Amino acid sequence: MNIFITGGANGIGKRTALKLVEKGHSVKVFDSDEEALEQLDREIETFHGDVTNSDDLEQAMIDFEVEVIVNSAGYQKQGAVEDMDIETFREHVETNYLGTANAIKNAMPSIRRSNGRIVNISSIAGKTGAPFLSAYCGSKHAVEGFSDSLRMELKDSEVDVVIVEPGPIRTGFNEQGREHLRNFVPSSRFSNWYSKKLDSPVDGVETEKAASKVVKAVEAEKPKTRYTVTKEAFFARKFKRFFPDRWWDRIILSKE
Repeated sequence: MNIFITGGANGIGKRTALKLVEKGHSVKVFDSDEEALEQLDREIETFHGDVTNSDDLEQAMIDFEVEVIVNSAGYQKQGAVEDMDIETFREHVETNYLGTANAIKNAMPSIRRSNGRIVNISSIAGKTGAPFLSAYCGSKHAVEGFSDSLRMELKDSEVDVVIVEPGPIRTGFNEQGREHLRNFVPSSRFSNWYSKKLDSPVDGVETEKAASKVVKAVEAEKPKTRYTVTKEAFFARKFKRFFPDRWWDRIILSKE
């Protein structure tokens, strides 16, 4: 299959690209990180561009008939609502949500022709909330609602829409997002919380586990609508569904 991966030069996207190439698929990686693109396996075709730029996406897909798109491009900066400027919220929405929608709209004609598949890498943050992750959680909630709506719109077609919801993954992505907290210490009213987070190790599983779920979402003959990655993500989704919000709040805040 011809598989187009946004944000495929790092983290989950990169590991997914490598695994898919190993399995004999033709993979094209689209990413804004030019240096990381240059370090990818030569068997992987690459294109330097921004998911928020339709011209970049159009150029990347001109000579590549997309059968499956994997939307892995992501952006995260942590901080309290009171500390972050509105532009930071806008950047999350532009990359995580609108970037996903933009890539799909550009790939849709070829995906329809091939009765292909759309795989959106969301996050368990798209089903829950967490302090200092409001911008990221909000953008991932948008991806979840968008994906559910698109799946229903495509019900009468042969195109599948699949969501992959990772829990904490050790990719460097969360570490980079956390570093943004340093901008607010010591002036923020939340400085004590920020300092504690900055001094704590980042929990999570290796990218291999998440990439394996993405590959499954790509290759399954009859894919599920959602795949969660890690037991924590699975139980978090179930807990939020069946128990009061304030119970969830207490659990999360006890870990901060």
